[in-house]
Amino acid sequence: MLLWVLYLAVSFFSGVAVSSILSIRHSMCLPERVLFSFVLGNAISVWLTFLVACFSGALSIYGVTLSTGIIALISSVILAYRLFKDRTGYEDKRICDGIDLDKGRIRGRGSRGRDGYTLLFLLFILVYLAVMNLYGVLRTDSAGNIYALHTVWADYPFHTSLIASFVYQPHFSFPPPYPQFWHTEMHYPFLMDFYSAVLMKSGLDLRSSIIIPDMLFQTSLFGLFYFLAYRMTGLRIAGALGTVVFIFAGFPPGLQAGGLHFLNPAYAVLMPQRTAMFGMSVSFAVYIILFEWLSSHESASPVVERGRELVVAGMLTGMLPYIHAHSFMVTSFVILSLALVLLLAMRGVKLRELVYIFAPLIALALPQVLSIRAGVTAGFFNFYPGWTDANRSIITAMNWSSLPAVICSSAETAVLLISFWAENAGALIILACLGLLKARESGNSRLLLFYLPFLALFLLSNVVKYQPWYFDNYKVFIYWLAVSAALAPLSIKWVRDIEPGSIRIWGAFSICVLLIACTLFGVVTHVGMLKYEYKVWSAADIAIGKWVEENTDPGGVFLTGSAHNHPVTALAGRQRVMGYEGWLWSHGLNWSEITRVKREEIEMYRGNYQLIKDYGIDYICIGPYERDFARDNHFEINYTAFEDRTRFQLILRYSVNNSEWRIYRAL
Repeated sequence: MLLWVLYLAVSFFSGVAVSSILSIRHSMCLPERVLFSFVLGNAISVWLTFLVACFSGALSIYGVTLSTGIIALISSVILAYRLFKDRTGYEDKRICDGIDLDKGRIRGRGSRGRDGYTLLFLLFILVYLAVMNLYGVLRTDSAGNIYALHTVWADYPFHTSLIASFVYQPHFSFPPPYPQFWHTEMHYPFLMDFYSAVLMKSGLDLRSSIIIPDMLFQTSLFGLFYFLAYRMTGLRIAGALGTVVFIFAGFPPGLQAGGLHFLNPAYAVLMPQRTAMFGMSVSFAVYIILFEWLSSHESASPVVERGRELVVAGMLTGMLPYIHAHSFMVTSFVILSLALVLLLAMRGVKLRELVYIFAPLIALALPQVLSIRAGVTAGFFNFYPGWTDANRSIITAMNWSSLPAVICSSAETAVLLISFWAENAGALIILACLGLLKARESGNSRLLLFYLPFLALFLLSNVVKYQPWYFDNYKVFIYWLAVSAALAPLSIKWVRDIEPGSIRIWGAFSICVLLIACTLFGVVTHVGMLKYEYKVWSAADIAIGKWVEENTDPGGVFLTGSAHNHPVTALAGRQRVMGYEGWLWSHGLNWSEITRVKREEIEMYRGNYQLIKDYGIDYICIGPYERDFARDNHFEINYTAFEDRTRFQLILRYSVNNSEWRIYRAL
């Protein structure tokens, strides 16, 4: 079935259609417009497909076909409108064709198809992503076991549980049920996994439905970052070097005891966190629009009307909460900050421009934000100075009892944080500062203004914890990291502007040392990622998942252990009473409720039939994961209780490698 190919093609086609009515396309080279159109089109198509599934009550081939047809029809109408306007000479003649690169802008049509270096670099990024994904994402060995990179092993079973749930559940509702905790609605951003479910429903297998969108969105993310850096600095080398720094910055895991918490972004986010891939690619498409908006007001030339671009930027941002909540928070903050900058600093912004961007943003985002907010606990958005647990403990232990003590403690806090970030990102901070100074010297004020919101977010993230687990602030820091990485190559201009001689040689050497310091540990991290692999599921796990998929009620509820990669939910998409506690807590569920359900699960495995009936459990799984669950929680599974044929029916008994699986149906 090639419906998935048609869906991808039509989604891209819709992005091309919408971008065709935007004046910003004149300043885009072909690769940039392709990436921009892909992100724009897929954000629209996944939302439309999701709405069709909600109204029809199921994710079905019919629904995917219908949404594909609707997208194709709307896109055709937009393109027909574009062609009509072109033929009648309505094209906006105020848009200049060539733009001065020295002022930090990309040339327009004249540069299309001629940037071989850009294409070569993007090809390098694509090869890198192919290696990382084909080797590190759910790779099957000759024995039928499935392996992954460490963070993929840790995160992807949750994502596969969502994908399988969307595919196999006969009914679709909003909010969707949360398969990892019974009687709970989904408030986790799920649209990237829904996207994979659409591809899987359209004919792909599970792994392909994951890897194909992963690679497409990762490529779009890095490509759009490259072009944003190019627009910001006017240097191709800034796009390429900035992307390399972005990929290889940070440290490997296991160094937190030494105070190194700023992990490599590919290891911590860009490979394992599927929502971030989609959300960040959408965000960088928006940032390209925002930077051009800022530039059009900063320029001395007549302001180009960007109403349509601003509507698209607001629309894309408004779609983000159920794609990636952190991208929504960051991008909304950046939009608000830049709007304030334009109002206060430049005074050239028109009220209708703010309406263009904020009206679709609020209209689309508000229902999602209210829905997500209803499902989270008080562990979100807390005052948490110092970001990490260790820093917070030191800061809160200081003497804050009097004014002199507050002054002294504030100075100690500043020294602590400066030394912390000098260790964690010192080389990048130095290069970014050099880049900012060079931008200021050359009069590139729009770059300075564009950087301010990200700097503010960096400072804010040092004092506010956005989720229960402090490390999740990294999902905000990564945006500051990206824009700082884009600025870092501007430091090269300092060397270029020095007269030839020993000072220039030492300057070049210093910049090279700082660039190596930015990326060396990231390279080590990537080597380690490829060197060590982790078994996600054994061949027996896959067999169990397939059997459950084919022989149990898709709407049935399973009692299982809390292992994060349990095949009943991760491969068959079945609802279970309680999944991995770390996920539940970090996703906003109340910890006391989690521990209560865990105690009752233990009682059920000890033979409490009444609790099993009270929970409405349909199936009980007893296998290696359950025996690990019992051992870790210091209790014994009561096998005798499950042999009572008046209460339970044994429907599967499967032995492999000296390990036994049993699945019972509760009567």
